[in-house]
Amino acid sequence: MVPVLQHTRQTRITANLVGMMIFVQVILGGSSFVLGWDVIYHLVWGTLTFIVLIAATVQARRDFGIDSTLFKVGLAAIVDFVIQGILGLFSFGSGVAIVVHLTNAFLLAVIVTYLISFADSADKASTTIAMQTKTAPSGKMPA
Repeated sequence: MVPVLQHTRQTRITANLVGMMIFVQVILGGSSFVLGWDVIYHLVWGTLTFIVLIAATVQARRDFGIDSTLFKVGLAAIVDFVIQGILGLFSFGSGVAIVVHLTNAFLLAVIVTYLISFADSADKASTTIAMQTKTAPSGKMPA
């Protein structure tokens, strides 16, 4: 059985991985538009990023419950990612849709930044609680 502290650390690492992957996703999307790179890289990386985002949200649910802010932000990021994907499909035929797609990418990055922030805060709080539990007196009087 994996201790709770290990679970929260995994959640934090996965949330941070999503942030890095979103950054690469934006670079790949911009490069396909500006430099003429094949858009397939952007699509494949986006699919992988979406899978990791779902994994981070599932971990948040497992570790902190459905009422946690971390889980709710993860759900919001998933919804926005789906919207982003739909906008991306419309972008193939419309310059206006590309602008909306890029603008929504900024919103998604902000939401994922909150996801990372809450994951880091939760991990720090779990570490603090674990350390306090280890150092708390046992309640037994010395003989």
